[in-house]
Amino acid sequence: MMPATLRQTYSADDGEKRGPLTMSRVAFHPTDRRLLASTADRRLAVWDLDAPPRKERNVSAVPGRLVCPHDAGWVRGFAVSPDGRWLYTGGSDRRLKRWPWAGGQPADAADRDAEAHAGWVEAVAVAPDGRHVVTAGADGLVKVWDADLKPLRTLTGHTDFVRDAAWAPDGRVFVTGSEDGRLLVWDGGTFERLREIAFGDANEQFGQNPALSGVHRLAVSRDSRWVAAAGGKKLDVFDLATGAAVATDKSDTQAAFAPAADVLAAGANTTRVVAYDAARFQPARPDRNGRVGPPAALPGRELAALKIGDFSLGLAFAADGRALACGKANGTVEVWEVS
Repeated sequence: MMPATLRQTYSADDGEKRGPLTMSRVAFHPTDRRLLASTADRRLAVWDLDAPPRKERNVSAVPGRLVCPHDAGWVRGFAVSPDGRWLYTGGSDRRLKRWPWAGGQPADAADRDAEAHAGWVEAVAVAPDGRHVVTAGADGLVKVWDADLKPLRTLTGHTDFVRDAAWAPDGRVFVTGSEDGRLLVWDGGTFERLREIAFGDANEQFGQNPALSGVHRLAVSRDSRWVAAAGGKKLDVFDLATGAAVATDKSDTQAAFAPAADVLAAGANTTRVVAYDAARFQPARPDRNGRVGPPAALPGRELAALKIGDFSLGLAFAADGRALACGKANGTVEVWEVS
């Protein structure tokens, strides 16, 4: 196992206390050297990856710029269009907003604003071609929008909070995950439901929080063959074409696939980075009584084990797969060199 190196720590604390700074999601901008994270204080933090750190309170960290406010709510989910021109945010104010991006930062005001759900907007996912935006809602609904936030379809099927949504890189399907303990796979062109995948017991808790059961996070592999679902103290990998569970890992609440290699990051307090061996993915076989147990443990070689020292609430790889960002409950994001 190669040792991972902590490259930098990024702080969202600008001295103005608006609320908790817990990081819920993180992402690297696809075209600019910027790191983004949503916080619980109703804003989004943006950092310049080339900025020098500043030492405050005995911690050396790069301060961020807090932008894109949802005036009446927490930014629960966000996504950047593949061409880097648009930033989409969804919040606990039930709204979906689009922000033009230029010069390494979003505009001061959204140019599109829509009431998206009857509950919180839990996740936002942009199609690989940038033409469609999917939102997941606490109202149990999934909605599809065009790039200008014109509503196209409302998708039903989940029976509880829809916590996450993720597109396959080839754009053929997208996946949604819910507290109802199910993943639903949708056609990326017709938006019809293709299959349902069971993810264990919907009553399993995310960490110690009973409000976060079922599926908490989703990630799709670079070849669009596998989807990883995290929640309830475990991670399962499923075959997108069949819905079969092919690998499992314990104590994981976050997941991210590397975009340039067969590498999966998963974890919570400790995040494991694994070069997985897809050739060894195998569906669980029924026993002599016909019962199908869990699949085998995630096969592969562990590249790194990151001691986060706090609860990790978001994971994201850089485009080259060499850096991994970990959002933390203490209001910082750590970027690790993992290869």
